[in-house]
Amino acid sequence: MTRDAHKTLSRLYVPADNLSGGEIIELSEGQHHYLRNVMRAAEGTQLRVFNGRNGEWLASLTELSKKKAIITLFEKIDEQSASEDIWILASPIKKEAFDFMVEKSAELGAAQFFPVLCERTVVSRINRDRLQATANDAAEQCERLDIMQVSDLGDLEILFETWAPSRKLIFCHERGEAPPLAATLQKLPHDTPLAILIGPEGGFTEAEIAFISRQPFALPVSLGARILKAETAAVAALAVAQSWAQKA
Repeated sequence: MTRDAHKTLSRLYVPADNLSGGEIIELSEGQHHYLRNVMRAAEGTQLRVFNGRNGEWLASLTELSKKKAIITLFEKIDEQSASEDIWILASPIKKEAFDFMVEKSAELGAAQFFPVLCERTVVSRINRDRLQATANDAAEQCERLDIMQVSDLGDLEILFETWAPSRKLIFCHERGEAPPLAATLQKLPHDTPLAILIGPEGGFTEAEIAFISRQPFALPVSLGARILKAETAAVAALAVAQSWAQKA
């Protein structure tokens, strides 16, 4: 049976180390609530499950009580695949907007999300576990088979110290004179690994702009004449980059 034949079934991410036929998994409290109280599922209900590594599997809800939900896997319906090798580097912003950025980055296929500190960063703490859960939920909804990994909050300069020169950094510079993103990408081989850098709400300082521009892997780009909110810029840039990558 193929994945498309089961596309109407509920789809859940399970953080199991390995998925295989006959495996028995107890679902999380939130998933138990969803199946029992929202979906009104019953024992015997079929589900689709994935863990981001072992493809997608059909499972049967073999126990659903007031306290727990247990599933048993019985058939693999899709092989594992990976999204495009595109990272997002973004300065944390207000909670709702940053949640939106993480969610949409996962939906649009980013492989990794790095929250980074800049000089004008206004939010200096994040809840990485909550952001990772947002990325997991987005993967469930958008049918991707892998999971966007959210990193701990780090310093941009420190991240650059171990940067692989082959990974091009798309530096979204809203107030500078730079070529359009699409034109810049057209000059790169389609197998080029990318990262997209989104700055803080107040923009990069002049010192940061000079520092980033000096990096041999940095490619300053424009996203158009308008000044975009950070979360809008991330979505716009990633959509263009994903379209470019899929033409390979």
